[in-house]
Parts: sequence; structure tokens; C-alpha cells
Amino acid sequence: MRNLLIILISFSIISTLFSPENSMDSLLYSNKAPLSLPLQASIEHYDCVNYCANRLLFPNDSSKFELLYKQLDSLSVFGKGDINIIHIGGSHVQADVFTNQLRTNFANIQESFVANRGVIFPYSVAKTNNPKNYSISHEGTWTKTQNSRPPISNELGITGYSITTNNSYSTISFDLNPHKNTNWQYNHLRLLYSIDNDYYEPFLVVGHDTIAGTKDNDAIVFELNSYKSKGKIILDLNSKHNYYYNKYHNELPVSTDSIEEEFFFTNDANITDSLNISLESDKGTIDTITINIDSTSFLLQNIPDTDSIFSKESDNINFTIYGLLPTTDFNGITIHSLGVNGASLKSWLRCSLFEEQLKYIHPDLALLNVGINDANVPSSEFNIEAFKNKYNELIQQLYSNNPECAIIFITNNDCILRIGRRTRYTNPNGKLVQKAIYELAEEHNAAVWDLYDIMGGYGSSKVWQNNGLINKDRIHFTITGYKLLGNLLYNSIIYDWMYKE
Repeated sequence: MRNLLIILISFSIISTLFSPENSMDSLLYSNKAPLSLPLQASIEHYDCVNYCANRLLFPNDSSKFELLYKQLDSLSVFGKGDINIIHIGGSHVQADVFTNQLRTNFANIQESFVANRGVIFPYSVAKTNNPKNYSISHEGTWTKTQNSRPPISNELGITGYSITTNNSYSTISFDLNPHKNTNWQYNHLRLLYSIDNDYYEPFLVVGHDTIAGTKDNDAIVFELNSYKSKGKIILDLNSKHNYYYNKYHNELPVSTDSIEEEFFFTNDANITDSLNISLESDKGTIDTITINIDSTSFLLQNIPDTDSIFSKESDNINFTIYGLLPTTDFNGITIHSLGVNGASLKSWLRCSLFEEQLKYIHPDLALLNVGINDANVPSSEFNIEAFKNKYNELIQQLYSNNPECAIIFITNNDCILRIGRRTRYTNPNGKLVQKAIYELAEEHNAAVWDLYDIMGGYGSSKVWQNNGLINKDRIHFTITGYKLLGNLLYNSIIYDWMYKE
């Protein structure tokens, strides 16, 4: 199959490849920006980049990649199949610049190819940086839990974050295409959540449509009859209790003396209880009234000067969102960005729901980009065996959902180590992490993408900073730098897939 693929897409450059001075390896791995070959991203030349090191390395064997490459064959030639890729890490991943460049490149493999966004999380609601490629807004008060910042006050899952509200009128709104430059749309949406009061359940509002979900263990699934990019998750009275009201918020003119708010009730379960409702405004609580089950409306008079009024039940709930997973019926690749600022291996092992929620993704390839925060300690405190043991725990969780999952380990970038406020020097632990990564890859028949070597090894972050690829903190890359990493990693995957014997 792969030979057929190469014939189909390589004919236009065959004369170049077989000229006497050019072999495939010399074109790709001379220490300069390589010639762009079929399906590969074009890369700008930087003197600081060790292009010769930009390949997947296998300390043992590459058998775990055979199935993955067969799936890529099927997608590229016949447009059939689905591939799920997860990228796990810290701040290098959360901003989704690195991962999104991979996503953009995969989407360009062919015109009909789809590279979906994957899991999203309302980072901005958690008061942290949200990826620029989707937007989030909210109402109500939410509190966050983050795996890299103990104590952990709530369970965590695949995103490493959660947000919780106890307000029944809280909402989360999202737009997967705020800049109108992607084709990320969904017709299925899985909300990963928990709620401790069966009186309530979330539902989805898309445009003028209100959609009830179907429970799926610790998730609820919303099905749409068309493809959408926007939606709002809100709370409603649980429809299984057979009564609900449909208006959470009514805009009022100033000095309005009365308002009629209509409630809709069904009584299929022969409910006889009355419903207590607290009426509130932007000026505070107005009144609490009791509605009998046979009532359909009420009239509120003598409202004080206010711009708005809303009604709600008691806030005796804890509603927690762990993430949202939009999917489509299209064949293609979905690349999930799972990053938490400051996260280490220990952080990810704190996520008690990680393994359970990972079943909704069933990853075919895992890009493991964890280690930079583990190594942010003096050399005397970095234990290479403890580091490997934690990594093995995380890998076992991956394998529990897909034992055939291929793994690419990404070594740490060269960086600065800060001790206290003033002591700063190049982190010597980068070399130790590199050694550990190669040992782990040998154990798991995994690949290594050696970013440490690609950068030039110890002290290279300074040179990358001088080239505008790393920020002055010499830890985090610039946007240009992250996009370069996305192009380099993508090209190494494509080359291994297309030209491996």
C-alpha cells in the first residue's frame, strides 16, 4: 500500500530525487532546511537548528507504528478511517500553537482531509490562557481545579482541569470557528461532567435549537441533525422529573412595574409538589414565590428599578465540567491538545478520571511531551528512576484503552533552571531526561523525537533565543518557535511513514 502511495504522490519530483547529487536522506537530513517533499511542510532555514536530528528514532523496533501507518495509508489513498492523536504536556501544549501546527499540516494532506480539533476546555473560565483557535464565554460563578496546583479539591480527567459551579443559571458558550478560518464543526458533542443533584441536568443550545442529551456514564452526549461550530451548555430542571421552566433570563426596561413569566409543566409522573422559585435581579433578591404544579404562569408586580431579572431555584448543586469533545461523522484525523501549565508526570497521575475518560478518545498515537517541569529541580534532586516509574504509570493508562497505541516521546528542550530569585543557569537535567526517554522508548517499542538534540543540546536555548525562537525566559518558545516545532515533528512523522523500508 505504501509503495502505491509513494508512486501516486512522488512522480512530480522523481527526476530531482534521482539526480546523482541527491539521495532521499541527503535531501531531508543535510543540516539545512530540507527540500519540501510530497506532503511535507515547508520549513525556513535557521542556523541554530540541527536538521540532521529531525527524524523519529527507534531504540528498539517500530512494530507499534505498523498499524498507525496502515491507517494513514487508508485515509490518504481511500479517504477511509479515523485516527486519534493525543498530545500531552504542560505549557508547551496548553496554548495549542505547537499542536495546532501539526493539525494544520495534517489537514493539508489532501483537499478532502479533515483534521479535527478534538477535546476543548473552557480555559478562560478557569482564568488561564485559552487557545486562540476557539473562543469561550460564560455566565455565573465558576471555580477551577488544576492538576499542577495542589491541593486537588475536585476529581480531574483527561484535560487536567475542571471548573465547578453551584449556580443553576450558569452557562458556558463556545465557538469552534471564531476567526472563520477552520472547518471544525461537530454534529456530536460529548460533555464530560459530574453533578451531585439529580434535580438538574445540562442541555445544549445551538442557535434556536434546544437539545437534550443522552447519559453515557460520566458523560452526556448531544446529537445534532446538522454540523455546527457554536453552542451553549446551560443547566435546566431535569426533564426526567417531568417539569421544567424555560426562561432563565428576561431583559426588562428600566422602571418596569410588572412582568409575566411563563412556566411549562408536565405531570406524567403524577408529581404533586409545588415549586419554590427565587426571583433575583442585578440589584439582589426581589421575592420568593411558590408555584403550584397546575400553574402555568405568574404575575410579578412592583419590581424595583432594574435592568434585568431572572428566576432560579436553590443553588444546592455542584456541577463540574471536565471537558467537551466535539466530533463529526467525517473520516480523518483528530488531534487532541491535552496541556496544563506547570504540569509534571506527578500532575497527570493526580487525574483520577484520566483513564476512564480516555476511552472516549481511544488514542492511536500519543505524543508524550511531559518532563520539562519534572526536571525543573537541582540535579541532586532529580531521580531518573522515579521519573521513569511515573512515566510507566501514565503509559499503562494509555495502554488500558488501546494496547496498540503508538508512542512518540519528545525530549525536553534545553532551558534555564531557576533556583530562588537570582540563581539562573542552563539546566543540566536535560541530558538526564534525554537518557531516560531513550530507555523508556526501548522498553515500549516507541519512537523518540529528540528535541534536545534538534536544538543543539546543552546551552542551545540561548542561540534559539537570539534567533527569535525562544522567549527571554529560555523555557517557552515564541509563536514562531512553536510553529517551527509543529512543522519539524510533522515532517519527521510523514517521512517515517512514507519512506520507511
